[in-house]
Amino acid sequence: MDNNMDDTLLLDAVERYLKGEMSAEERTFLEELRKTNPEVDQMVVEHTFFLNEVENYGSIKNFKHSLNETEIKLTEEGAINPSKLQGKTKVVFMWKKYKRIAAVAASIAGIVSILTAGLTSVYNNKTNPETEKLSRELNKIKQDQTIANKELNALKSKIDPKATPISGGTGFLIDVQGYLITNAHVLKGKTIVATNEKGQQFLATVCMMDHTRDIAVLKIEDKDFVPYKSLPYSIKKSVSLAEPIYTMGYPKDEIVYGEGYLSSETGLKSDTLTYQISIAAHHGNSGSPVLNKNGDIIGILTDKAEGGAVFAVKSLYIFKTVENLKKDSAFANIKLSSTNSIKNLDRVQQVEKVNSCVFLIKSYN
Repeated sequence: MDNNMDDTLLLDAVERYLKGEMSAEERTFLEELRKTNPEVDQMVVEHTFFLNEVENYGSIKNFKHSLNETEIKLTEEGAINPSKLQGKTKVVFMWKKYKRIAAVAASIAGIVSILTAGLTSVYNNKTNPETEKLSRELNKIKQDQTIANKELNALKSKIDPKATPISGGTGFLIDVQGYLITNAHVLKGKTIVATNEKGQQFLATVCMMDHTRDIAVLKIEDKDFVPYKSLPYSIKKSVSLAEPIYTMGYPKDEIVYGEGYLSSETGLKSDTLTYQISIAAHHGNSGSPVLNKNGDIIGILTDKAEGGAVFAVKSLYIFKTVENLKKDSAFANIKLSSTNSIKNLDRVQQVEKVNSCVFLIKSYN
């Protein structure tokens, strides 16, 4: 082989050979060259591997594009609500949760120039440790993709592909073992899924529902859930008129913060089960925690009334609900959070701590 052959032309020839674009004479010549020149043969093998990795990356990009196209089509047909789809239906949620697959694959593009140089160097030099290093990196990328795909398949099995969400809202932890509290009217389906701020989904079961007080207790029953060491907030029974309050909930696909004040110690038509609060609330906020300036839970945000008034179930009924639930021996180990570790933090720091305890609740048919 002519040692002065342009390296770029050689790589181009190898690529045309792999893509089947060579004439019969060219293909025969290159195959004979591979038999007599092990360095050229090695270049063909490694370039084959490289092209396969690039194809894998392209497949992932096409997958994301297909998801976007599907979302647009279903939205135009009226089959889905675009405000609720992103990240929360099964397909789009899985894309968000496992977008690291694409990020990992994207790193292939970053090493393209290095890999090309490495392959060229194989032809010109007897040894090249960089090529071996790059090969190990590509193998690691493939391993990461395999692991991510396994996790993706495991997530698929949690929800029946035919199931559709029929109601939803917000819930928050009252016990480190995964007990959540929310509004009873949020739960209208058979399958309940709780999603945290990181996008992790967990199956949950209904422990009890009190439609009179509009309270429900859930228990996360999922092997992927890791019990918390502690909760950052406590639950406080007493409140004061005009007391500053804030809340976090899921009126859209990401957690939303709102703040206001306690405007009345009774609710609609002087209902003593609830407070009236002055705070911005939207569909999806039902079940959100209402906290005072120290980060104590003082209530559970519930329905907006006509005229824009917003109400919260009093925290007193959290205690009463749990007391009744503990009469069942199956739930005797529930322990409400009684320690507040965020009262001396500023609001931004409080919110950062509380966010991890607030979940999007979806109820499927």
